Amino acid sequence: MNACYAINRAAVAHETFGEETVVINFERGTYFSLRQSAPVIWKMLQNPMTTDDLLAALGPLPPVAQTAVLGMVDKLLREGCLVRTETDAVAPRDPCVMPGGAFTPPVVEAFHDLTVLMGIELVPVNYEHEFQGWPVPVPAPTTAMAD
Repeated sequence: MNACYAINRAAVAHETFGEETVVINFERGTYFSLRQSAPVIWKMLQNPMTTDDLLAALGPLPPVAQTAVLGMVDKLLREGCLVRTETDAVAPRDPCVMPGGAFTPPVVEAFHDLTVLMGIELVPVNYEHEFQGWPVPVPAPTTAMAD
């Protein structure tokens, strides 16, 4: 058995919109935007795969491109989006097709605070009062005027 990497299905959800894949890590409250070759690499990691198999499936890459791919895997592993397992690797079934036909370095942009990204501050649900929906925006602070 070899060290394999795969999507952390227990913690993340993902969806592809055109040429971008959005990944949300619900355990950490982090949102990721994957662009360029990153969505293709992410899709390949839906099954456990060694980094050697991943690089081989992407075709002959110069060392700088290989470093970029391994950097993406390392970043998503540290962020909890990928997990490292000791299992049998699953070789890629389909040939890898890059957007635009040529390899481009993967772009992984992370947003670590979803409430800031959404532009609102959320308040935890308080069950002592009548439920008025969720999320509940924080009321604006009031200032008392002195007489």
